[in-house]
Amino acid sequence: MTPPAEKSAAPFVARLIAALAIMLAPIRAEAAEPFCPESAVKIVVPFPPGGPTDISARLLGERLRERLGQNVIVEARAGASGSLGTGYVAQQPGNGCTILLAYDTHAVNPALSQLPFDTVAAFKPVMLIGTIPNALAVHASQPWTTLEELIAAAKRTELVYATGSSAGVAFFAMTLIEQLYGVHLRHVPYKGGAPAAQDLMAGHVPMMMGSVTVIAPAVQAGKTRAVVQTGAARHPLLPDTPTMAELGHAGFSAVSWLGIFVPASSPDGIVTRLHAELANILQDALIRERLATMGVEVAASSPQALGAFVSAEIARWTEVVKRNNIKPE
Repeated sequence: MTPPAEKSAAPFVARLIAALAIMLAPIRAEAAEPFCPESAVKIVVPFPPGGPTDISARLLGERLRERLGQNVIVEARAGASGSLGTGYVAQQPGNGCTILLAYDTHAVNPALSQLPFDTVAAFKPVMLIGTIPNALAVHASQPWTTLEELIAAAKRTELVYATGSSAGVAFFAMTLIEQLYGVHLRHVPYKGGAPAAQDLMAGHVPMMMGSVTVIAPAVQAGKTRAVVQTGAARHPLLPDTPTMAELGHAGFSAVSWLGIFVPASSPDGIVTRLHAELANILQDALIRERLATMGVEVAASSPQALGAFVSAEIARWTEVVKRNNIKPE
């Protein structure tokens, strides 16, 4: 026989469970609602596979698929220093189905030329994923072991260097170095950091300025030597390579970066939810570790901070373009 206390408690427990079910029903419905009702979520990368944007997009996309409960694909739309893929996303509806993972050229392109879209007005910022310092590396067959030796050689004869795009922070970092030392090197732009690094390791180009993501593996393989890096401090992946500040140029900084954007027509709710999902993903120690191995220093910023960062970068590089009379290549 059921004790009297249990008899009296049973109806209460039943009513409590029923009440909780009613209260939680909207939450379950909201959680089940797909982020992109029409199709798979697409992360557009405006550069070829193999570089920091592509690798980061696949890493984040895998976790977004788990959290959103729907398929997430990465699509490369390379060309015009990233502006082709960026322009494509600018034209998409703001329904949560198309996300842009932008690289530093997002703020460099509008400083160099008139684009068919407004870089600031065409997008809503979501999050600055992180920053990546650049480094100047030379092929192992070259005689230069320091930046000073390289500069001395550049004053005697024309030298060539590669970057991963015709317009990016790596190119501007070299422009600033040329300005500081009073030299000029011929720029050979590639369609992505990965193919440029491959040619550097093969000895097809004597040197390259590029992100730590692609430079560090080449250095670690013994194919190249890094002579200087452009971050405020030595990056853990290049602990033996001095910074420009260490060489006497205090305050020198020219870092690449990764940022998430959505089309400007996207409702604020999409920005809020996507930011929350990304913030959760970037709290994962394994994700942060994998990004760190790529040279990414995680920022996980607010949408407002990313917006301010991009505006400041555009203003900075616009001034560099004017001061050096740089023309699009």
